[in-house]
Amino acid sequence: MQGYQPIASAAPKAESRRDAGRIELSAVNGMRFFATFSLVCGRAIENLWIDKGEEGRLFSHTICSGLHTLGKDVVSFYFILSGFTMCWGYLGRDFNTDEVRWRYWTRRFARFYPDFFLSTVITFLLKLPYFFGCHNVGWQSWASNGTSLLLFTAWYRFVPGSGYVNGPVWFIVTLFWLWVFFPYLLKPVKTVFANCSWGDFLMKLGLLWLVSLLPWAIIDKTNLQALRWGLRCFPVLRIPEFVIGMAIAIRVNKDKQEMDEMESKGEQSSCRPGVVAGVGPIIALILAGSYYLWKLSIWPDDCACLPGDMGESFYHCFGWWEKFDTKFVPISALMIFSVTTLDVAAHRNDGQPTYDAAVPRVGQVGACIWWCLCLEPFVTLGKWGLPIFLWQSATSLITQVLLIDLGWGLETRCAGHGLKFSFEYAGFYWGFHVFMAYFVAWLMNDDGLIGSLIHNAVKKITPA
Repeated sequence: MQGYQPIASAAPKAESRRDAGRIELSAVNGMRFFATFSLVCGRAIENLWIDKGEEGRLFSHTICSGLHTLGKDVVSFYFILSGFTMCWGYLGRDFNTDEVRWRYWTRRFARFYPDFFLSTVITFLLKLPYFFGCHNVGWQSWASNGTSLLLFTAWYRFVPGSGYVNGPVWFIVTLFWLWVFFPYLLKPVKTVFANCSWGDFLMKLGLLWLVSLLPWAIIDKTNLQALRWGLRCFPVLRIPEFVIGMAIAIRVNKDKQEMDEMESKGEQSSCRPGVVAGVGPIIALILAGSYYLWKLSIWPDDCACLPGDMGESFYHCFGWWEKFDTKFVPISALMIFSVTTLDVAAHRNDGQPTYDAAVPRVGQVGACIWWCLCLEPFVTLGKWGLPIFLWQSATSLITQVLLIDLGWGLETRCAGHGLKFSFEYAGFYWGFHVFMAYFVAWLMNDDGLIGSLIHNAVKKITPA
């Protein structure tokens, strides 16, 4: 989610000296679409909290609980993917001077902050009772959301009342600090992972995964509400996931070089990465899908879709192991490594990627997976993650107001009115929210009707 842009554009040309073999990884955008879509669906269906009816329970209870459980793991996936995309874009760059680092930081800041600022301010204003809000907010909320614009909230999210009205931006703020750390992480990560064998590589990734699990181990029923969000947002605790993504980028690049060298000598590539990558996405989906289906089957009837962070209710509804937000890091790493390796395998001699080029390297199954992920509209929609998440809270609110004004089955967007949706309307309500999220993203993305105006204006004042 590192700004939700094509990997080829992750590092501006003025800043990056690309290796001769550096290529654009198109299938990553397709993979990103499916990850983002799951979060969009989860966020949209969470708005059914105003529903008190039994007919729409499949949506407001069963599906919602599954997507909410999935959401925590997808966020961890995005931290890993962000580390990969940053490292892949800057593998040929050394951040050895203050000038280079400041130019990099300036570009990173300019890339996301205008959208972050506008979406945060507009979402907060729309949720005031003077517009479409349901209740008054105190000065603490004004202060908290005002100071969140300074991008320091991630460091003190432990403080009660320091959350975001525009909820999804917490990820962007934490990720921003990982971008800040990136110039100082790149050289050490290269040193540790550039020349290690496959066995050493997997062992080091395993150690990083264990390190990522340790902070969550201190949580119990008594302190979960006080600590969970603070741990989740704290940038330093997300470094292991980010570094895992960087390490995968280094490994994929090394595998590509070895594969090209073997083939240039006329040797048959018995590429172990290719063997894994050909079936890796399927293995990852089977493991993750089986887990989430099992979770749905055991979800207690007395648990709402969003049981909250109270210790007893969280442990009862989710289970103690769900406090570990990084539990699925190995599955995420397998998926990212596999898809990016498939992308690399589809390129020969730095030409256009093709299915035929991928087959001898990763097999027909792997080539088919690569081909599917490169289809439109998956690739294009996969680039819209930033506007989707920054604007989804405001979009959900406006969507509810639109349904009320049009008289499409909704009388109020505020809780406590005993609204009861039919099964059909619950499905429509969910789908309409998803549609609106992508419609607003279409308007606000870099090439959108509104987004292009914002980003073109920012480019004019951003140093070259």
